[in-house]
Amino acid sequence: MHDSEQRAASGEREERFVVRAYQAGDETAILDLFGRSFHAPRSLEHFQWKYQRNPFGNEHISLAFDSDARLVGHYAGYVVPFFDRGEERIAHQIGDTMTERSVRHVGRGPTSILGRTALHFYENFCESKVAFNYGFNVANIQKFSLQFLRSDRVEPVPYRVRDLRRDPLPRIGRLGRWPRGYQLEQVHGVGEEYDAFFARVAPAYRFLARRDAAYLRWRYLESAESPYVVIAIRKWRRLVGWSVFRVRDRRFSWGDALFDPRHAAALEVLLRHVVPGYPVDSVECWFASRPPWFDGILTRFAFRREREPQDLSLMCVPFSLQDATERMRNDLYYTMGDSDLY
Repeated sequence: MHDSEQRAASGEREERFVVRAYQAGDETAILDLFGRSFHAPRSLEHFQWKYQRNPFGNEHISLAFDSDARLVGHYAGYVVPFFDRGEERIAHQIGDTMTERSVRHVGRGPTSILGRTALHFYENFCESKVAFNYGFNVANIQKFSLQFLRSDRVEPVPYRVRDLRRDPLPRIGRLGRWPRGYQLEQVHGVGEEYDAFFARVAPAYRFLARRDAAYLRWRYLESAESPYVVIAIRKWRRLVGWSVFRVRDRRFSWGDALFDPRHAAALEVLLRHVVPGYPVDSVECWFASRPPWFDGILTRFAFRREREPQDLSLMCVPFSLQDATERMRNDLYYTMGDSDLY
């Protein structure tokens, strides 16, 4: 077959597909495709929490269907508000990118099912609407995104580990906490106090997801089938920090944290109070070297930098914030909880 004939045949194959935005009722097909793509079930409750109960925006989903109205492609993002050195930004965390195996050969790059679905998402949910998209990709998806989807690689994910078999965390008791004014509590609800806390400490982090009450409530406390434990620490009854954890395969996954830099010692107190209560062999986390004061605490606390087990990298597609990639490299504070993989 000549090149012209191959292109014509390819065009015919590509025109068999329709790409459109999510419509009510599509979730049944989406959950089916998810189960076949990732070999793991996803509940309707999880879909509704992630894409229909986000206080910042919902149903930002692009879908590809074949001529039999069968779902064959999915590209979606959930909306995340950001604080950027005093400015408010809106972004997408991109996740659940999937293509039916039987059509992965159709087209190439931007004309592939993944490419067409992603570009539909950009046109309908991103252009003139968000500052940037971001996500955490493995190597093969990184290559496609860099070549065809206008994506930049910001940096490898900053994975850190403390091996508790070699460096156990000594438990801190009441006598170590109370004279210093520290009290800890498990968080089941958040309100204005957490908004005020974020407003107070955000400038010390420069650039980060807006971790206020609405975000904490949706991301962790209302998460479908939530595996998260949220712990707050107070000094003389004033909130000075909080952290989010979950336990996976004898690993203590420290997924999120926000602390007042004037009370940096509270971070050690919280970890020494919480971690020894779990049967785990290590504490793992994602923390970059930003901000420097937070990085210094982790270094002193024997967290070693290692290659992330899946070789993930942070990716960015700039939209209205054209220098988003460079800003992220210089200033962005992010954790495991900034990814939908957590």
